[in-house]
Amino acid sequence: MFSSRNIFIPFILSILCLNLSAQPATTEHPRLVVGIMIDGLQQKHIDQLWNYFDPNGFKKLIGQGANLKNVSYNIVSAGNASDIATVMTGTTPFYNGITGNYFYNPTEDEVQSIIQDDDQVGIGTSQTLSAHKLMTSTIGDEIMLTNPGKSKSYAVALSAEEAIMLGGHTAKSVAWIDDVNMKWITTGYYTNGLSHWADEMNVNGVFKNFVARTWGPLYNINTYLSKPNREDKKWGFFYDPTTKQSKNSQASILKRTPSGNGLVTELGMKILEEEQLGKDNYPDILLLQYTVRTPFEKTSALQSAEKEDIYLRLDKEIQTVLQKIDVKVGLDKTLVFVFGNQTAVHSPSELGDNKIPAGYFNADRSLALLSSYLMALYGQERWISGYYGKNIFLNKDKIAAKKLNFADFQKTVAEFLMDFDGIQSATPASQILGIGGNSNSEMARLRNSTNKNCVGDIIITLMPGWQEVDNKNNPVGESNAIVSYAPVYFYGWKIKPQTVSTSYQTTDIAPTISRILDIPMPNANIGKPIVELTSNP
Repeated sequence: MFSSRNIFIPFILSILCLNLSAQPATTEHPRLVVGIMIDGLQQKHIDQLWNYFDPNGFKKLIGQGANLKNVSYNIVSAGNASDIATVMTGTTPFYNGITGNYFYNPTEDEVQSIIQDDDQVGIGTSQTLSAHKLMTSTIGDEIMLTNPGKSKSYAVALSAEEAIMLGGHTAKSVAWIDDVNMKWITTGYYTNGLSHWADEMNVNGVFKNFVARTWGPLYNINTYLSKPNREDKKWGFFYDPTTKQSKNSQASILKRTPSGNGLVTELGMKILEEEQLGKDNYPDILLLQYTVRTPFEKTSALQSAEKEDIYLRLDKEIQTVLQKIDVKVGLDKTLVFVFGNQTAVHSPSELGDNKIPAGYFNADRSLALLSSYLMALYGQERWISGYYGKNIFLNKDKIAAKKLNFADFQKTVAEFLMDFDGIQSATPASQILGIGGNSNSEMARLRNSTNKNCVGDIIITLMPGWQEVDNKNNPVGESNAIVSYAPVYFYGWKIKPQTVSTSYQTTDIAPTISRILDIPMPNANIGKPIVELTSNP
């Protein structure tokens, strides 16, 4: 004979089972991922300034986290867009399509931004930009796709290329600094457009307050290792963030001052708090970009008081971020990863001053000589259609019309270019795209850095110590090292304090995060999870 108790208990158990099945998976993983990209970051600089840092900034991040000493980029340096895309997608430009900050568009016969998109609208700007040329998913995209309508993704950066490559395709909102009109701006490509919190900073004067902060030494100028780049007798050095980059530029130096970094922290932490990131079992991702570049610097080496000072002030920004995360989410529930871009340890000028072979390569001058040579051989025609980032585009229609053998024409061009100062190699693109074998070889790195949608007909490489610059002396890809290393740190969640000496590549960062979160890897991922961070204890 059954009692009411015998009936009641199974009933309650069935209700509990139904409720439990309705809950999100309880597999343990971080509730929040915070990615920090630092433009110009070098491990050598961190080591030199170690004793000057606060215990709760870089020292906590590196000393209590995992310091990966041998992480290299398996692509040729071509700008922050390609470096960031490589990290976020776990693959190279060969697959993700982001070959640099700019590319030559043969259809339009002009060099265009890799994020230009005429089908979009700018918000707060006339720029029309998007991630539409990013051909693969990012780690942020995979978080959003795994938990549609539940997870959140935001990116805050100094410039558009960094913001969009960090945000990928599916971020709710990204924002970057307009250093002409002094405000946050974005693109309509993202669901929420300009976040309410960025708009609020534009309207309530917070943004302008940061811009109004002049920059002088954080400490007594005599305590710095180096002298100022631009000495000020009263302050040691003195900069106004509204100062123009040059006489002919409307853009200010804001993005290369501590005020720029401070703005990124202010908005990023506002989003963290107000959007309730990391508050449930669905992981969120917040991506921030900083810089240790300084105004008018001529070398990326740590050779000025300004360079030291921007590091010391960034150390305090890192401290603020970690403290805010700890209060709002908990560092034990947050995975933090930090990475730098490809940065030259020494400039060609510095190498030259020390009798080490080096130089600056200006493509326009070389192409002018190449054009004259081809005209002398084949007639007065425009044989070169265009150029950008070591890719030379030949006028295929004209070559075909003159019934010239294209392969022979390429060979002639390549052989002529080999006589130019600074050029290491000149190779037909078809040979580059077909390269296999050792993924760490220089030619394999070159293949990794090309994409069929924007590859030229001849690809050149430069000799060690040489750097390509445009007509305004702006670098077109900075590091020309055969193997370019970058600082990479992981901190928080279950990351044990350790120094990892195993060799890895930046394409291994995204799959590592995927493995920790137990989500799919980006859809063109070629990296492997970092064993020291993902293996069970």
